[in-house]
Order: sequence, then structure tokens, then C-alpha cells
Amino acid sequence: MTYNSQTIDPTLISKTLESPTTIDHTPSIVSIYDIRSTRRRLFILITLSFSGLILPFSDTVYLPALIEIEHDLHASTTLVDYTVSAYLIAAGVVGLLWGPLGDRYGRKIILLISFGFFVAFTIVCILARSIIVLLIFRALQGGAISASFVVGQSVIVDIYRSENLGFAMGLFLVPLLVGPILGPFIGGALSNWLGWRSTFITLAILAVLSAILILVFVPETHHYFVMKQLRNPTNKCCSNKKKIDAIEVQEADSILKPHFMAPWRPFVFLFDITMAPHIIACNINYGCLFIILTLMSNRASEEPYKLTPFIVGVCYIPTGISSLVGSLLGGYVSDCSAKRFSRVMEGRLIFSLLGSLTCPIGLLICGWTFHFGVHIVVPILGIVIFCFGETFLFTSVCAFINVKKPAMAGALLALLNSLSFTFAGVGLIVTVPLVKLINYGPLFSILAGLNFLIIIIATGVVLYQIRKSRIVILTSNNLNKEP
Repeated sequence: MTYNSQTIDPTLISKTLESPTTIDHTPSIVSIYDIRSTRRRLFILITLSFSGLILPFSDTVYLPALIEIEHDLHASTTLVDYTVSAYLIAAGVVGLLWGPLGDRYGRKIILLISFGFFVAFTIVCILARSIIVLLIFRALQGGAISASFVVGQSVIVDIYRSENLGFAMGLFLVPLLVGPILGPFIGGALSNWLGWRSTFITLAILAVLSAILILVFVPETHHYFVMKQLRNPTNKCCSNKKKIDAIEVQEADSILKPHFMAPWRPFVFLFDITMAPHIIACNINYGCLFIILTLMSNRASEEPYKLTPFIVGVCYIPTGISSLVGSLLGGYVSDCSAKRFSRVMEGRLIFSLLGSLTCPIGLLICGWTFHFGVHIVVPILGIVIFCFGETFLFTSVCAFINVKKPAMAGALLALLNSLSFTFAGVGLIVTVPLVKLINYGPLFSILAGLNFLIIIIATGVVLYQIRKSRIVILTSNNLNKEP
């Protein structure tokens, strides 16, 4: 059969996929990325961004109320803080499973299942009467909702081309990176006026709303399942008795039948020097973010600050704005850098890594001003500087991973997210008692030094790859000039 390589209205293809109608044209070839209009893709992106907000929001929304939970459930400060780390570790570990499941069975069904589990676990948290029950079901919450981010990212990779992926990923990551900051502000107000259980009621409402939006507005985007739908449209006829034509996909040869990948298989990429430093840099940054947020809540309730839960929440607003700017700007710079260094994929990261050097600077400012009890505005400034660098890099690395290994995007993003949340959870377990021994200044200096070291290593790897590509190009040109 001969196919036309003609341009097809994306709205017509969308109807074929979701609500089939008659399309009167000869069979054609179309790119898998062009089956939806720009507006439709943006709507899916915004819907998933809203849903992805719940993952970090759920972890930080009750940070300002940690003291209140401690008194209400008659628990120690350490045990209450561990409800935060349990959530993060579970999100990291279970997140490894959601990626391969989404690659095997499709994105939409996995998202809906995960939100169903999350709502059930949240109801138990609302009714919890002991710290042990809260600790267990907080962990289950984290494991369930981690799919919103892991699988959500896979959807973005499904619908956007690589040249636009950086900005799209930046927009998708805004809620994930702003959520940890937005959560304490809203949670502080809720806890102050309605009690800490109101934060979990809010989470249940948000989860139900997100599930409804996904069910109604987000289609299945897995390339293999979409290709099957386009090749085998329904045979329903309209009044004029014309059937819907099959449509061929340009990328058909590269779209493989889905299979379940062992969750631990992506760990092999931690031995790939071109990827490992960037993944670890993101992990350390994200872990430091949650350490800062949790310890800030503890420190703000002590002398000389003694802030109320509501005021603690307000203190997170500037850092939320910084995270928003860093995420969007990071995605834009990532795309520009990819065009500037188009011959090597790692070129996408060079400016993002340099921008992330603000992270160790912010850590030092925050740690030592907390150490000496300087006015709260100064440590907040340090957190603002850190959050900008953290989101600036995270967005770029996510886009880089998808461009580098598109066939394994779901599993690799699951690995990145898993390690990030696990670093954060384990980091809290270590730093909560450690800060009592060495205080804030020395602790944050150690974190800043570790942060600076891995950024320098990652930058060196990128510069080496760029230099290597130039040598290959020059050698090739010289060989072509020889008679």
C-alpha cells in the first residue's frame, strides 16, 4: 500500500484516538509527536503538573505542625521527624516499580491505580491515633503517590519532541520543585486554624480531583498503544457509510512492544561516567532540599525565633518563587545549551551545572546564620539561593536523561526520582540527630562541600565530552581533506 506523507490536522487524529469520527482522506504517515495539537499537549502537561504537585506537597504540608503532632500523639521529636523520612524513602523505593509498570501496561491505568491507593492510605492518616500508625501509612502514602511523578514524566516524554523537551520538563517539574515550598505555607495556615489533621483531608480532596482530571482529560500516550490505535481504528460507520482510515506512524520502526523491565536494571547506568555524576548531583541537591525544609521548621520553633506554624509557612514563600524561576529558566537554558552544543548530548548540561554552584553558597549562608541565630530573613535568603540552583539543574538533567536514553525513559526517570527521595529520607535520618551534636553551621558546611565536589566532577565530565567531540570532528575533517 502507498501512503501519503501529507500533513494531518492533529484534532482529527485526537478524535480517532479518543472519540472516533469519520476522517475522509487516504491513509497517511504521521509523526507520533504530531497526533495532538500544541494546545492539547499543553493541556495534558498542565493537568499532569497539577497531579504531580501532590507528591512533594504531601510530604511538606504538615511540616509547620510537627510540634503539634508531637504533642497530640505523645511522640518524640525524632520519631515525628521520621514520618517525613519514611515517606521519602518509600517514595524512592516504590518509585522504581512504577516506571517499569508504566512502560509495560500504559501510563493512564497506572496513574489511576496509584491515586486510588493514595486516597485510601490518606484516610487512615486522617484517623490515626498513634505515631506508629501515622508512620506506617505515611510510608505507604509516599510509595503510592510516587507514580504521579515517575509516570507523569514518561507522559511528557511521549508527547514532546527532544528539541522542546527541556522547557516542557521545566514546566512539569514546577509543582514538584515548588511543592516542597508551597506545602508548608498552606499547611501552616491549615494547622494553625483547623489542626494538623486538616492537612490530610486537603490531600485526600486534591488526590480525588487529580484522579478525575486524569480519567477525563489525559489519554493513553504510550507510543506502542497509540500506534496500535492508529493502525486499527474502530469500524464504526457514519451516515455516509465511510470508515475511518488507518494511519501509519513515522517512528514505527523504533517503537518496540512493551515489556516489563526489572526495577533494578537501570542501576547499571550509575556505572556510566557520562550519566552518573549528573544523577548523583541531582540526588544530593534534592536530599539537601528536604533536609533544609525539615530542619528549618524545627529551628524556627526554637529560640530566638519562636515562630507560629502560620509564620513558618509564610517564610517558605520566597523560596517557592525562587524554585519556580529556577525550574522554568533551567528548562529554557537547557534547550538553548543543547542547540549551542548540538554535537554532544552532554552540552545541554554545561550552563545548568555552572548555575547550580549557587547551591553550596546557599547552604553555607543558611547553616551559619541558623547557627548564630541571625535574623530569620538571612537564612531564608540562603534557602532562596539554594532552591534556585537546585531546580535549575534538576530540570536540565531530566531532559538530558530522556534525550540520552529515550527507549528507557520511564525506568531511568524512576531511578533518578527513587535515588532523590531515598537520599532525602536517609539524609533526614542522619541529620536530625547529627544537628544536635555539631549544630547547624558545621553540618551545612559538610553538605555544601559534598555538593560542590559532585558539581565540579559533573562539570568536568561534560567539558571532557565536549572536547572529545571536537577532536573527533577535527580528525574527521582532516581525513576528508586528504587526497
